[in-house]
Amino acid sequence: MIKLPAFEPAQYLIMAVDDVPANLKVLQQVLAAVGYRTTFATRGQQVLDRLTDIKPDLILLDLMMPEMSGIDVCAQLKQNLTTAQIPIIFLTASHEIEQLTQAFECGAVDYVTKPFNAVELLARIRTHLELSQLRKQAQFQAQWEAISRQIVQDIHGSIHLQDMLNNTVRAIQQLLTARRVMVYRACDPQGCRLLALSGDSPVSELCAHGLGCPYLEHNPGAVPPFAEQQVCLLEAAPLPPPGEATSCWTNQPQELRLPIYQQAQLWGGLVVQNDPCARPWVQQEVETLTLIVQQLEISIQHAELHQRLSTANQELERISNTDGLTQIANRRCFDRQLTKEWQRLQREKQPLALVLCDIDYFKLFNDTYGHPSGDTCLVAVAQALKRCLKRPADLVARYGGEEFVVLLPNTELAGAIEVVEQMQGAIAALAIADAPTHRLTLSFGIYAAVPQQSTEATTALVLADQALYAAKQVGRNQYMISPECQG
Repeated sequence: MIKLPAFEPAQYLIMAVDDVPANLKVLQQVLAAVGYRTTFATRGQQVLDRLTDIKPDLILLDLMMPEMSGIDVCAQLKQNLTTAQIPIIFLTASHEIEQLTQAFECGAVDYVTKPFNAVELLARIRTHLELSQLRKQAQFQAQWEAISRQIVQDIHGSIHLQDMLNNTVRAIQQLLTARRVMVYRACDPQGCRLLALSGDSPVSELCAHGLGCPYLEHNPGAVPPFAEQQVCLLEAAPLPPPGEATSCWTNQPQELRLPIYQQAQLWGGLVVQNDPCARPWVQQEVETLTLIVQQLEISIQHAELHQRLSTANQELERISNTDGLTQIANRRCFDRQLTKEWQRLQREKQPLALVLCDIDYFKLFNDTYGHPSGDTCLVAVAQALKRCLKRPADLVARYGGEEFVVLLPNTELAGAIEVVEQMQGAIAALAIADAPTHRLTLSFGIYAAVPQQSTEATTALVLADQALYAAKQVGRNQYMISPECQG
């Protein structure tokens, strides 16, 4: 429910318009007697000119004037957006229905006949000033509620925490026309970190390593000057007592500080700052911000839950695509990537290379040094092979046992041979701690071609495997090229 403040005539400016100076003198005496501020005009054009500089709260307008009638003046004022909402009361000596009808049709709210009764005139002026104030407050209330609802909708419209916080501080700054709006995250009992900011940056408070924010436990009302200030997450700052003047001798900004909780624990805070000499915060603004913070708490909980689920899903995806021992891609990951690249390169008519490799005499290594050492060997080989790949799309995977497979998209045979030779050098330089005298070697089978519609990716793997088998047959520690390769 909208409640008007106590009626104070001194808060209102009345413009009186009449081409007879004696009438204006009487009006000035009546209006000044109760405290209204007044301004005057004697011609219609003078009214239009003066309203470019001042905006009265109500106009008393003579109906019949030379050059431009009161009806013509009223019609022009109602066509101008900046003056259309000013209430106009006509002053008239006429009782003709036609002229009064024209007055109301062009936008007048009332009329008073001359000679007027002072009590009646003052009552009508007050009535229309209060009605105008009620309309303004109703419009403001509707706009405020609409913007507040939109802020709440926007808060719930995003599942990404940073986007949500950025949108919220921007919307609150616009809603309150504040100098600065910030959201902080409490890091520990002695500090906090800025998460979102709308407005000019408080240079003294921003730093790359977060913010120190000691709580003002002993004297929460004492805030240091702005240049040294560190915003603290406290309960909402109390409103100043009614009628108390705002102090402007200090550059300390006006603040509303509301804590943000998660599961009964302090999560952070919302801080709204205004210039030191700005109007004091009103109760409606505090209540609206409290509502917004409550909705923000719900959305933060949802956003953080979504983030945890997303992180967990990403970790599950990583685990499902990673070989548990060697921490390189597993066969499942390789098979999916091979299918994807095979289809892409088939469309683009670009080459693809496959390399299958196997640790020579690995069974003998295991039998000699034991399975734990064998695992150490597999990890070392896998990481050495991985370090030889330089492009993001290249992939090495554990194919099974001591066998590895390398996928090289957009790579011709010469490029595949170059990679294999780098891998041979990397393996030759490996030293296994548990087997310092053992010389590790690998055998390689290479296949390279432009994928064709008539050939399946699995066929290419078979051909690379056959080349690997040939390398083992002729003595190991070497590579063989599939005869099906295209140069």
